[in-house]
Amino acid sequence: MAEEENEFIDVMEFTGEQEVIRDENGAESFAREFSPKQIGSIAKYIEPVSGSAPIDTLIEMFEDNPDLRAVPVEEYDRVVGIIDRHTVENATNTALKRFIAKKTIELTTKISVIIQAKDYIEKTLGRISDLNKKYGMVYFPVFDRRSFFGIVTLDEFLDRMDEIRQQDLDKASFIQKSFFPSQEDLKGIPYSITCWNRMANTLGGDFYKTFKLGEYQSLICCCDVSGKNVAASLLTVAAISFFEARKTVAGMSVNPVDILADFDEYLQHVVPVGNFITGVFVYVDAKKKFFQVFNCGHTTTYLVFAHGDDNTPKVAEIEPKLPPFGMGSVKSELDRSRGEDKKPYITLAAKKGVHLELYSDGFTDMVNEDGFRYEDQNAKNFFIKLYSATKEEVPDKIEFCVDHYIGKTMLPDDITVIDIRFDSILFS
Repeated sequence: MAEEENEFIDVMEFTGEQEVIRDENGAESFAREFSPKQIGSIAKYIEPVSGSAPIDTLIEMFEDNPDLRAVPVEEYDRVVGIIDRHTVENATNTALKRFIAKKTIELTTKISVIIQAKDYIEKTLGRISDLNKKYGMVYFPVFDRRSFFGIVTLDEFLDRMDEIRQQDLDKASFIQKSFFPSQEDLKGIPYSITCWNRMANTLGGDFYKTFKLGEYQSLICCCDVSGKNVAASLLTVAAISFFEARKTVAGMSVNPVDILADFDEYLQHVVPVGNFITGVFVYVDAKKKFFQVFNCGHTTTYLVFAHGDDNTPKVAEIEPKLPPFGMGSVKSELDRSRGEDKKPYITLAAKKGVHLELYSDGFTDMVNEDGFRYEDQNAKNFFIKLYSATKEEVPDKIEFCVDHYIGKTMLPDDITVIDIRFDSILFS
């Protein structure tokens, strides 16, 4: 039987002195490892110097190691503090100072807080920051239980925190975007729909959703959560989860009025006081060839259609007739209108040449390099021009519009644009 190849761990992957043990095959391994979120993963082991040594004996050490910024200092065989390069240079920069040089321990910054290698960086950062503000400390000794493990700097703390937070944000962004409709989802919709989104930050407050309610019925939404970044993104996930969960429950109503009333009621228990969600929902019945638009405190929805013998694009504006979600008002308005002829939403024929344009206010709020907002009129003109573009050209047209207008400026808010086109061929 061939001898199994042992797997050796590269000691350069670890910092500090670790207890070494051997497995049954004789291979060396380390008894303890640290995750990237623990202090042990960023601490660097530096051989301690004796506190009784004259401080000028450290000059050569620093001269031989240009990257060495500080060293741990021992007293009675225990690391008790840190002495840095700047302190040594100031104490030995003249012949007189060298002549009267003190012992290293006298100029050592003593330990006031014990930092353990197993402690988590995020939880320890507050203590590190306080020590820096109070005593000007930037180098901190790290211990593994009672043994000296290494040194960590404030900058290393901050750099690793940035890495951890960015990784967490990237993961959260991936989760958030996984709820958005995929190309596969859009293929199941019996008409043309193009969704374009760009977040102003890693996480955002815009969300859009498309899902089928039946063989011919479907619902599309374009929504915007008040607020930004993490808090807003959490609400988008909570909102989208409502629709995902609804699909798994048998016997739920597919009437859009019932769905939106339930959605508003659900958000009353989820959205914090002072926050709200605006949105446009479009219900489409491909068999009966009509669609309904529910504008709940959202931006103007544009209906673009051919007019006259030359098929000149004409625009109709669908303004919000319902309040934003999360306050119970949408449910009240919809419930009150059930027996009335006048409805807080619009019903139109779905036929060839009819385009519906939904967007979040980040589109009209984008600012160019001269400080001017895009505004509603430019958005309206853009959608008129977009009417003649093919559905394949729509994403590039939107992206060019955004990039060309903002130039090198930052996006002040998330942008979502949804282009819906009713093609009679798809309804045959």
